[in-house]
Amino acid sequence: MTASVLVPAGSSRVLLVLSLLVGTVTAAQVYAPPPPQGYAPPPQGYAPPPQGYAPPPQGYAPPPQGYAPPPQGYAPPPQGYAPPPQGYAPPPQGYAPPPQGYAPPPQGYAPPQGYTPPPQGYTPPQAPAYVPAPAAAAVGTYPVANPTPDEVSDFVGKISSSTRFDRRVVTRWRAPLCFNVQGLSDAQNHFVLSRLAQIASNSGAQLQSDGCSKGAYNFNVVFTLDADQVAHDWYARHRDMFDTNASESQLRRFLNPPTPTAVRVWHDATFFGSDGLSLIPVNQGDPVEPIPEFYNTGSRLPTPGAIGLNFALVIIDGKLANGAGLAQLADYAAMVGLADLDLHAEVGNVPTILRLFAESPQQRAAGLTAWDQAFLSALYHSEASPRSLRAQLAGTVAHDVMAPP
Repeated sequence: MTASVLVPAGSSRVLLVLSLLVGTVTAAQVYAPPPPQGYAPPPQGYAPPPQGYAPPPQGYAPPPQGYAPPPQGYAPPPQGYAPPPQGYAPPPQGYAPPPQGYAPPPQGYAPPQGYTPPPQGYTPPQAPAYVPAPAAAAVGTYPVANPTPDEVSDFVGKISSSTRFDRRVVTRWRAPLCFNVQGLSDAQNHFVLSRLAQIASNSGAQLQSDGCSKGAYNFNVVFTLDADQVAHDWYARHRDMFDTNASESQLRRFLNPPTPTAVRVWHDATFFGSDGLSLIPVNQGDPVEPIPEFYNTGSRLPTPGAIGLNFALVIIDGKLANGAGLAQLADYAAMVGLADLDLHAEVGNVPTILRLFAESPQQRAAGLTAWDQAFLSALYHSEASPRSLRAQLAGTVAHDVMAPP
């Protein structure tokens, strides 16, 4: 392309320069190098990327259709995270994970018949440390600050008049004790077991010194919500311990009591010599000998011989415990398991753990009272003959619980 301008004569050189300049500018406006092979122009409405833009890494794939960016504050899952399995549903609102050390029940486990889960917000009672009641503890509603010897003697006579074995004796343990507690959490079972062992040791009972194998447990405490089922299960598995060592009426009252009670107790007993050994060979965990009775032994029973407990089953029904605490129930189990007692004896207002289920919560003993401790200690430190045993027990208990004049 050229351009011409009229100039005066003699200005041909100026015309030539102007013509070249116009041609150069025009050529610069229309020339562009060819695009590279495969080039496609940007789509309509294309805007260049913002300053500082960096292209995505190699292998980048755009998000799927409908993708929404994560909410503010989102943090990626930790290394090694695996997505939940197909069909997973999140826990309900208010869910709390199980405590540390929790283990799920074994495969095939089914709760006992009649079991109901604890109410919302339930937490098991914390097991307090065992502290024996002080010697002069005034627990319960006993109206007299200084009981008389007759009142103490009446208490001892009533609770020790069980008809399970020979009425003339107060039967206690003469075999070493091996405790077993079932039905609660491991921590609560251990608390009750420790409390039983300490009460027995403080009373003077003998504990198995080298530990207890599973088959040698002879003092069993079972916490349950269905005492009838537990009693019948034990009877079905260990019939010899019930049929051979008790009368039919005694067995019937244990398996099907006419009035449901929070605690039911079963004892077996045998004859022991002065050396503490059974006069009749017996498997410690499975006694099967007949009911021991003095008048059946004749001259074969040595004079120092005595009837002694060698098995106990204490069943505690949580539905009937009426809010009693774990420490109170443990002490009650110790009291009724360490001696063959009449649990239906009417002891009036005497401060004793035996009134645990007859008292209002405000009046209940917090544990073994001074009367209970004095009775157990007197029983386990006495070797009096049956004729004088109760009088000796009453005298020792009275000495311990009566205030000085």
